Amino acid sequence: MRELNRYYQKFNKQSIRRTITDSSSSESYRFDSIIINNFINFLEDLEFKSMAIYSPTRHEIDTVEIFYYLKKRKIEIFYPLVSSNLLEFGLVENLDDLKIGKFGVGEPRGAKKASIDCIDLFLIPCLAIDENNKRLGYGGGFYDRAMKNIDSKKTLAILRPKRLIRDFSAEAHDIKIGKVISVEKQNMEERDELN
Repeated sequence: MRELNRYYQKFNKQSIRRTITDSSSSESYRFDSIIINNFINFLEDLEFKSMAIYSPTRHEIDTVEIFYYLKKRKIEIFYPLVSSNLLEFGLVENLDDLKIGKFGVGEPRGAKKASIDCIDLFLIPCLAIDENNKRLGYGGGFYDRAMKNIDSKKTLAILRPKRLIRDFSAEAHDIKIGKVISVEKQNMEERDELN
């Protein structure tokens, strides 16, 4: 029975991933700038010295504006890179420091690596979030493994419309996101774990 339950959980997650990645609606992209502005406004009130962000896939919100905002505030910026099937974080001074990696996204090359415990905040890529702020990623488990001992209060996500899903049968290893920023105002107020 346990294996059957795991099969249905996996199927459910896979079907949600497929639905999101197959539907590249320009409708959802039009909210990206609003979401970025909401996110930057949220960061204005926080004191921190370092942050990990990500180089997006076409299914995620572009983080370039966030990078330049953080540079202006003199925040150390780290990007993830996959090394020996593990997720590490490298310091990025300039976007030219990013090279296309194994999964088709920019990764820091030759950068100073940081211990994950030394990074103040993490902007985590997500395809969707459930009602308990559990993250649905791409299925590789890189963030789930890397972030398993990180306090969820240090984790943030930006999410396009219609990516808040009541339930996708999250598993124990799926990480919880502390703060989700979206265009849905209710989500910003009621799902806040940081304050």
